Formats: sequence, structure tokens, C-alpha cells
Amino acid sequence: MNSKTIGKTESEVVLELELLEILSNAFGPSGDEELVANIITSELQKNNYPYIVDKKGNILCIKDTENTNFKVLIASHIDEVGFLVSEKIEPHYLKVEPLGGWNLQTIPSTKVIIKTRAGFIRGVFSSTPPHLSQTPEIKSISDLYIDVGDNYNLVDIGNFVVPLSQFEVISPSLIMGKAFDNRIGTYINLHLLKYVEPSVDVYHAFLVQEELGLRGSSFFAKNTNFLFDLIIVLEATSGETPYTKEQVSRINEGPVLTIMDKTYITNPKLVELIKEIAFINEIPLQIKKPNIGSTDAGQLQNLGNTIIISVPTKYIHTPYQICSLSDIQNTIKLLSILISTPNIEEIYKKIL
Repeated sequence: MNSKTIGKTESEVVLELELLEILSNAFGPSGDEELVANIITSELQKNNYPYIVDKKGNILCIKDTENTNFKVLIASHIDEVGFLVSEKIEPHYLKVEPLGGWNLQTIPSTKVIIKTRAGFIRGVFSSTPPHLSQTPEIKSISDLYIDVGDNYNLVDIGNFVVPLSQFEVISPSLIMGKAFDNRIGTYINLHLLKYVEPSVDVYHAFLVQEELGLRGSSFFAKNTNFLFDLIIVLEATSGETPYTKEQVSRINEGPVLTIMDKTYITNPKLVELIKEIAFINEIPLQIKKPNIGSTDAGQLQNLGNTIIISVPTKYIHTPYQICSLSDIQNTIKLLSILISTPNIEEIYKKIL
């Protein structure tokens, strides 16, 4: 591949931390993403971008360019892991079912917010105190309960629940908050839509119910009228974790490229192109260990050549996650090149 044909960028990426904070704090578990969707459509309306919402709740915004028929889809899921009220136990307690995968050991003492017919109420996860229990360890979600106190009568079975945690800038380079999986990808998708002028047709999809088995992307893939030349799935992936030798990725070391997971595998020529673009532009790039997890790529790959690019995030699927601002900026820089280099369509056509 001829490196001289690939554009090089020197531009700095300025982040809208206020928008990222609003997205992170928003209530939006799988199955009830309405408030997050409202934030996204508000941004689209402010910028006069036309969009459609399908019957599942997926949002699609198209940014056409002149003299090109090359179609790129950039997709990010907008839901977060959460819970659903499954049982009420008088006088103050709730049982729940998980929406998505949780490490149960991180849940006790977590404050929660519950969306009820009377509005939002608060509660806290707890369990039987260890000095009153024969088996204090938590083995299943049934070992936990939520205490909502005097708000008990306001709650109905089927109400949605998410952790109550607030977005914070915890250092000059790090942010912390909930739902970075995948409000980080959603933020990047919006940033590219608002600030990057593409050289190809770019379709921006904001998908629901990824954490419930890729249900939003499955509906989208089966009902869309479009096929795409390239699909880029934006995600958050596990950053480093102490006390284990095998790491998925590390924060502050750049975006993460997934070659293969449990439901998808990508074009090796596309992998080499992205590696070369990152090298030329001095963008750090990590390669994720294959065959870990699954994403919307498993459904969207039926519509065209697909690649997953993620932002490394510590402690995903917990109430507090940590992410590097430089990793977000470098991911935006990489994606900007992939869609805005003047001759990128010619390069894609040679390898896809």
C-alpha cells in the first residue's frame, strides 16, 4: 500500500465535555433509551441534520457528499447495562433482573435511580449483612435487593433501574462516570457528524438494545434498505485490570482495533490500512485479543465490510468507569481520516 496516498492530519481534537457529561449521566438502560435518544435528536435538530427513527428506536442520520456513491456506516449503541424490577417485597424492597452483563461483586452499596410512574426515585442495592448470613458471598442477582424505603408504593414490576453515579473529570487526562459503554462511542459518532466533512457518504446510526443480545442492530440489519461499502462500529472495550496477566487493552495507549470476536471477523486488508493510517499520523493503536465478547458488528457485517474500533475503558459494566481523554481524541482523529481523506474512496475500492 502506498503511504503517500493516505492523508496526514496535524489537527487537534477539541472535546465537548459538557455533551459527554450529559450523555454519560442520562438514564438509558437497554429497552428504555428514550432520554438518550432525545439528547441525540436534539443535537441533530440544532444542526439541521435530517434523521429517521425506526420502529425499534434506532436513529439514522445521513450526511451525503457530492459525486460519490461510496457508503460508510458509523454505528454506536446508545443503551447501557441496567436492571428491571422483577419482584416487590414489603415493606421496602425490590428484586431485579439484570439488563446486560454485570460483575455482581461490584453492585452492593450502589445507589440506583428507578424510573417510575411518579418520576425518578432513588434506592440502594444491599444484601444480608455478613454477620447474619451463613453464606455472605454473592452468588447470583437473587442474593441482592434494592431498598427504596417509603417510595415502595411508587414502584411497579417492570420499572427500569440504572446506577446513580455522576460524570467527573478526575485529572487533566481522565474522566470517570457510568455508561461509558457506550456513550463514549455515541459521543464520538456525534462529534464526527458535527465537525468532520466527509469525502464519502456517511450514515450515522445510533442503535438500541445492544446489551440485550444485539437486538437493535439485528432489527436495523433486517429492515434497512441500504447496503454499505464500509461499516465502522464504535465501542468501548475493557481497559487494563490489576491482578491478571492477560489484558484486553490499556488506557492512554490509543484506540483499539478488533480483528475478530465471537460473532464477527474483519477483512485483513482493512486492518492493514488502518494500521498504516495510524502509523503515518502517529496515532497509537492497540489490537484486541481475538474472540472476546461480541458487539453490533455481529449483525451489521451482513450489510458490508465491517471493522470495530473501540476506546479502552476501565471497569466497563460497573457504576463507575474510567477513560482517557487522549484515547477519545485519538479515536476521533483516526476516524476523521478514514472518512475525510480526499482519495480514501479509491483506496477502499482497491482492498474491499
